[in-house]
Amino acid sequence: MRSNNSTTDFEETEKRLQLLYQITSQPQKDLNDQLNNALELTTKLLEMEIGIISSISKEENKYTIRNFFPDDSGLSVGQSFDLGNTYCSITLESDDVIAINHMKESAYKRHPCYDAFSLEAYIGIPIVIDGNLYGTINFSSPNPKKGGFVPSDYTLMKLLSEWVGATIMRARTVKVLKEKNERLELISKNSADLICLHDLDGVYTYISPSVESILGYTFQELLGRNHADLIHEEDLKMLMEAPRKELEENGVITNARYRIRNKNGEYVWFESSVSTVRDVDNKPIGLQSTSRDVTARKKLELMFENAQKMANVGGWEYDLISGEIFWTDEVYRIHDKEIGSELVMEEGMDHFPGEGREKLSMAINKAAMNHEKYDIVLPFISEKKVFKWVRAIGKPHIVDGSVVRLSGTFQDITKQVNYEKRIIAQNEEMLKLTETRDKLYSIIAHDLKGAFFGINGMIDLLIEELEEDKSERGIERSLKGLSLVHVSSRNAYDLLENLLEWIEVQNGAITVNKQKVNISELLTNSISVFETSAAKKRVAINLQKSDVEVMGDVNMLSTVFRNLISNAIKYSGKDGEVKITVEESGHSANISIKDSGIGMSAEIKDQLFDKKNRPQRRGTLSEKGTGLGLLLCKDMVDAHNGTITVISEENKGSEFIVSLGKS
Repeated sequence: MRSNNSTTDFEETEKRLQLLYQITSQPQKDLNDQLNNALELTTKLLEMEIGIISSISKEENKYTIRNFFPDDSGLSVGQSFDLGNTYCSITLESDDVIAINHMKESAYKRHPCYDAFSLEAYIGIPIVIDGNLYGTINFSSPNPKKGGFVPSDYTLMKLLSEWVGATIMRARTVKVLKEKNERLELISKNSADLICLHDLDGVYTYISPSVESILGYTFQELLGRNHADLIHEEDLKMLMEAPRKELEENGVITNARYRIRNKNGEYVWFESSVSTVRDVDNKPIGLQSTSRDVTARKKLELMFENAQKMANVGGWEYDLISGEIFWTDEVYRIHDKEIGSELVMEEGMDHFPGEGREKLSMAINKAAMNHEKYDIVLPFISEKKVFKWVRAIGKPHIVDGSVVRLSGTFQDITKQVNYEKRIIAQNEEMLKLTETRDKLYSIIAHDLKGAFFGINGMIDLLIEELEEDKSERGIERSLKGLSLVHVSSRNAYDLLENLLEWIEVQNGAITVNKQKVNISELLTNSISVFETSAAKKRVAINLQKSDVEVMGDVNMLSTVFRNLISNAIKYSGKDGEVKITVEESGHSANISIKDSGIGMSAEIKDQLFDKKNRPQRRGTLSEKGTGLGLLLCKDMVDAHNGTITVISEENKGSEFIVSLGKS
């Protein structure tokens, strides 16, 4: 047998369940009628005097009355209060049901609302719609609650809050759907676009009359057919990937392009936007699509895209008001950036290094402020860190005296710039070579002319002396003169031979025919040529024998070492010494030719391989030098991918080190 308290609790709970049934089973009334009826019934059941449904803005700290009971409570719809001056501020802090039987005896007796309205009893709970705070539903009275609120009152408030939230949400959905259907009907009647409704599988359930002019079908012919049956096979695969994912995640597909077959069996280009249609419970029940024929535009775009690719030029637009940036595909390609990826102005500027960024920023500012066009060439670094040269052209678009957007073209001109630089560099190099060659030829011609002038003069003198004095003494004197003529003619011949070989190297007429060369044998042969000239000065030539071999051209290397050994003898004094050593160093061989002669100053050393300022010095017995031999040595060693190094100090001799690869 139940106790009296248990019986009372059961009865109170039953009353509240009956109330909820009465509220939730109301006939289809207007939203406000439903909410007002729920407030009236609950206010009376709870024995309160005022019932309110509010909307709340935490950002504005604002409490606004949406519905209330009774009509003579002194309240009005839309009436607002500071949230902190209402008991609902307590409700929001708890985020649950708050029930206060006697405010004066509670912890909230100093609340501003109690001071203002002297409401003694209060029960309230937040209303949450779609996860967001909407407001509260609350009931209050200037009199304390007799017997206090019972446990079933808490359950009632929770269920009532959920019902209010769901009812408001449902009304919103119905309104949106109604407006959408009205708008769709209006658009479908007046638009040249194709407007359709589909079930969730894509089957047509409605087709606007424009289908006949766009695809050739009547709407009766397509009703019940699946939209996918008309789409090109390749494009259907594409639509099943990114666009389908977009629809599933966001409920929309925006401006998807694909080919669709018309009644004649031909494919035309469509641009479609699709959105999900939902019922009052926010469940998807179908799809709505809006499509247009963009075949002509697509053909132009393809032609323009091909032209862009051929010219490496794309278009761009920058909206100064919204900050939005648009690039054509070619601009994305120039940036090595994924087509369609997000564009940020500052990130775009980061592709221009140093002064290039400043130059572009200044041009954009002048376009925006002074309405000036620009056409500039800039260095550029792509997303993949590829250096390029680009041409940026921009112009302002002016509305009511202000620039609202900039647009222009962006072109990769790396090849053109590199070609131009290469041509300029080649022209400059050719000019330098021509100037150097002409100067060198002039000097050598002067040297040869002087040599032959001396030889001819000495021959004339010898002829005169022989005619005047044919004695033994005269003949002996003439023989000495002939010896000098021989030396002079030999020097002239060496000069001419070096000149011819150097010209061949400069013109690329000499081919490096590499083979294995024993350096010691090559040096021994070169030394034998100078035995007489070395003996005259009593210069000792000491070669350190070695089995080292290098890959090289025998004739070219012979020329190199003959010139270096000749110079070593020429600039050595009497009783001097020339040391020749061969050493291995990794994959290279180092050949050193070191004399104990007059050496050279740092200034002369720096000019040894300068074609414009080749130093000319006489040997220790006044042997004449032209400086051409060392130029020839340098070019021939370079042809072997080797190096030639000079170590010298004045009056301390010189050392020439030639490094050559062994393989």
